[in-house]
Amino acid sequence: MTGGGVLPINRRKDQRYPIGLKLHYKTKFAGSGTGEVANISSSGIYFQTQDRLPVGARIDAAMNWPFLLDGRCPLQLCIRGHVLRSNGLGIAVSIGQYEFHTVGTADHDMVAALVY
Repeated sequence: MTGGGVLPINRRKDQRYPIGLKLHYKTKFAGSGTGEVANISSSGIYFQTQDRLPVGARIDAAMNWPFLLDGRCPLQLCIRGHVLRSNGLGIAVSIGQYEFHTVGTADHDMVAALVY
């Protein structure tokens, strides 16, 4: 409860899940960078970074997924979306589309190049 005895209301439409994964991102005009995912849902992602991006900017991001396909093949989650909020502490992104890509085991520690 807060000081006034009122519980805060969660207005998010999708459940957020905490997850600590390294993320690499690229934007067309603001460059590229890295961060750490704080939480993710089916419609959005929030990652921590000191970088600032313009609200509304299109962003491509990729992270190594912590689960293996069929117990043996590494996966990478690739996201395309738009920046909703950016404040020097983190960036909130609305996910427009996402895909899982298989990654060779030697390449699993490196995120594939993000291409426009």
